[in-house]
Amino acid sequence: MPLSYILGQEQPKHILKKALEFGSLPHAYLFYGPESVGKKLTAIELAKILNCTEKGPLDRCNTCPSCRKIEARTHPDFFLIEPEKTASGRDGQIKIEQIRDLQKKLVYLPYEGRVKVAVVDSAESLNLQAANSFLKTLEEPPSDTLIILVANNLYQLLPTIISRCQGIKFLSLRPEAVQKILTRKVESGDLALPLEELELRAARSRGRVHRAVEQDLERVQEYRNELLDLVEGSSFENMGQLFEWTRNRARQTEDLQDLLNELLTLIRDLAVLKRSAHPQWIFNRDLLDRLTPLAEQKSLSALLKMFDAAHRTKGALNANLNAQLTLDNMLISFCEAA
Repeated sequence: MPLSYILGQEQPKHILKKALEFGSLPHAYLFYGPESVGKKLTAIELAKILNCTEKGPLDRCNTCPSCRKIEARTHPDFFLIEPEKTASGRDGQIKIEQIRDLQKKLVYLPYEGRVKVAVVDSAESLNLQAANSFLKTLEEPPSDTLIILVANNLYQLLPTIISRCQGIKFLSLRPEAVQKILTRKVESGDLALPLEELELRAARSRGRVHRAVEQDLERVQEYRNELLDLVEGSSFENMGQLFEWTRNRARQTEDLQDLLNELLTLIRDLAVLKRSAHPQWIFNRDLLDRLTPLAEQKSLSALLKMFDAAHRTKGALNANLNAQLTLDNMLISFCEAA
């Protein structure tokens, strides 16, 4: 079945399957949605399907020379444009030189396959010159060519580019899909993680594969125990201990945003348990034995006020306000809510 390798994303797959069946592919797609949910992978799979010599153009075999070349990025009719790395190793911009080079290649007819496929990953990274130059290609697309733009943030693209593509929205993956993806990667040898960790990683991933992979669970466990003690002990009777915590944490500013993200996730889980008591919606399912009695102790109103205070604290720290005073204010709000 076409695109069966893609887990989740049923609506995007349905749209693409129908376009393949009826031969009604547009000249350009825009795949947009959260990062690490399968947009780029879907674009590459579509390129394989269109050029597969065994099952194309309705499916791919992944074993023919065409499929293997696209997977290896060596197919003469497949082009992948990505942001250039900066000196620090971070993603930079897609520059006009990259777009001009692509435009020269798209002028010619397919050399080996049926269709030339150009995938522009992180399309919001196009600088202004590159975006304006690429707009001309979208306005006058070459024959036998499919262009696929992949973007995390739709609103960072020029409206004129958006209007010349057929948009397909990708959503965050369900935890079950993330766990299957992780399992597949571990079993294929592409990822070295203990199988017993995969369910927790998937539950905490918020639907994004890279988040599931990159989590440091040992560090997360330390954070969670510390933060649950903090929430449980939020009382004006314990202000001395609470202020001691803020003094210690304010000296470790590099960890504060990660710490507050964990705090928000824990309070969110407590509120969900208080409201619905459905464990399947909990990110930190391994802590249910501790979360459940704590949720019973707190009112939903108190938990929502705590969440709001922690969220405001994140914003204040991003604005470089005094860390200790900001954390003090957050814990005072916690005590008032409790």
